[in-house]
Amino acid sequence: MSKKHAQPRTDQPELSPTGADSVAVSQRITDLFESLGRREQDVAREILRQYPLSALCTVSALAERSNVSTATVLRLVQRLDLNGYGGFQEAVKSDVARLLETPLQRLSAQTARPDQEGSLLSELLNRTSQQLQNCHDPVMDADFETATALLADTKNRIYCAGGRHSRHIAALLTEYLGLLRPNVQLVEGPSEGWQRYLLEMNSRTVLCVTDIRRYQPSLLRFSNLAAKQGARVIAISDAWADRHDFGAEVLFRMPSASPSPIDSHCGQLLLAEALIGGLAKKIGPPLQERLALGETLSCVDTGAYNSQSEST
Repeated sequence: MSKKHAQPRTDQPELSPTGADSVAVSQRITDLFESLGRREQDVAREILRQYPLSALCTVSALAERSNVSTATVLRLVQRLDLNGYGGFQEAVKSDVARLLETPLQRLSAQTARPDQEGSLLSELLNRTSQQLQNCHDPVMDADFETATALLADTKNRIYCAGGRHSRHIAALLTEYLGLLRPNVQLVEGPSEGWQRYLLEMNSRTVLCVTDIRRYQPSLLRFSNLAAKQGARVIAISDAWADRHDFGAEVLFRMPSASPSPIDSHCGQLLLAEALIGGLAKKIGPPLQERLALGETLSCVDTGAYNSQSEST
C-alpha cells in the first residue's frame, strides 16, 4: 500500500503486552492520531502502514522512512506514555507475541479475563462492524479497481488458492468467478503437487490467494513462484500481511481480530464477495446471457422435483 495518501488504519489486531492490561500500540496511536501534530502524524501513518513490522526498526530508520527528525519520533513515543524508544519497542514485541499464539493459548487468556458486559455474540458483531468500517480507505478503492480489471479480462486465466484455514474462501471465490466468466480453476490437493499449476502460469495468469496469520509457508512460496512465472497476484489477507510475502501486485489487508480463540474470516469473505460484485458490474449486460445459459444447463431435474413435491 502507498503511504502517501493513506489514512491511519484502525483494523490492527487488538493485542495487549504479555502480563499487562494496556492497549496495543497500534490502538494507542489510532486513539491519539487527531491530536498529533502534522509531523507526528507522518510518523503515526508510517507505523500503522504495516504494523508491527514497520515499528521494529531503529529510531533513525523510522525517522528516515517518515521524512521527519528523530526528535519527532521520540515526541510521539512520549505521547504514548511509554518508557522511551526502548519501551516502545518492547510494547511492540509484546504485540508481536500475539501473532505466535495458538487458539489454545488465546482461549486460556480469554478464560483468565473477567467477564465482559454483554454477550460474546454482541461483542463480536460490534467489533467486526467497527473494524470493517475502519479498514476502508482511498488506497483500497484503487487496489479494488485494479483487481476487478484483472479479473474482468477474459484473456486472463484465473487460479484461486487458500491456506490451510482459508481454503473455503478460495473455493467459494472459484465457484462464483467461474459462474461469471470462463477459465477459472481452484488450486487443489497437497502442495507437493502444485508445480503442475505453476507450469501453466504466465503473464496471462491471475492468481487469487487468501490466507491469514500463521500463514501456510507452502502457499507463500507458491504465490511467489507464480509471480516469478509472470502471474499477477491478488492477495486477501489480514492486518499482519506484507505484499512481498505473497509476491502480490495487490494486497487487501482485512481485519481478523476476534473475541473468540479463532481469528475471524469475515473480512476475507466480505472482500471476496465484493470482488464478485465488482466483476459482475464490469462485465455488464453480457453477463445476463451467460447466467441465462447457465440456468438452461442446470444438471438438477427441477421438473422431476416439482412433480414429486406435488404428489406428496
